[in-house]
Amino acid sequence: MADRVESSESARPTHWWAPIALSWSFLTVFPSPFVEASPGAIALALVFFPLIGAALGALLGGLGLAIDRLLPPGPIAVLILAASALLTGGLHLDALMDTADGVFGGTTRPDRLKIMRDSRIGAFGAIAGALVLLGQYACLVDLTGVTRLVALVVALALGRWVMVVAIWAFPSARPEGLGATFHQSASVWTLAGATLFAALIAAATRPLGLAALVGSALVALLGGWFITRRLGGLTGDSYGALAVVSETLVLYLAVALGR
Repeated sequence: MADRVESSESARPTHWWAPIALSWSFLTVFPSPFVEASPGAIALALVFFPLIGAALGALLGGLGLAIDRLLPPGPIAVLILAASALLTGGLHLDALMDTADGVFGGTTRPDRLKIMRDSRIGAFGAIAGALVLLGQYACLVDLTGVTRLVALVVALALGRWVMVVAIWAFPSARPEGLGATFHQSASVWTLAGATLFAALIAAATRPLGLAALVGSALVALLGGWFITRRLGGLTGDSYGALAVVSETLVLYLAVALGR
């Protein structure tokens, strides 16, 4: 993802699809046309984050529908989680574990940021990753068919919207890096565009979508506030961590509303 980011101010999207391709390259492992990422291009790419999330959710939900008659709910849930990790390169789950290690494992802000750069997974990261996977698995076992498809679309779309909210609303914990580049590129118009897409998805999938929109906003604001208190700002890993927490919350809401 980072190799898409260029510092050149002259690099501007030349095709209407360029921001979508850039957004796609940030959030998935699928190949896409190369787009040089100026601040303006990144700002536009962030607008499409909820749509890319919805597309990923539709792919995962479609996978579930395709194999519903072949396997029981447990194995299907595992395959969906595995497919999610493959489609995203496990990027956000890894970000959650790194963030948990740093936020809960250090005594000072510099120590916490240093821990987050360590590729090794500590106790807090392992616990966070295990709890999220267990929670998502339990929800996906309970959800089936079209209900599961809708839940995945909403969960992944709003999880990516949470990233945009956090990018815009909170300072960067480091002066350099991908997180800082995102924060410097985002504007109120970026937030407005992403929020419009998120709101349309939420309205089309109510009542889950509306409840999820409120819950995800709380994750972005309260989670971003907590991490900022611990780190002095957010990092690229922090954005991914908030996305995973939001996804998990939405799946829980889908189960609760279905009872």
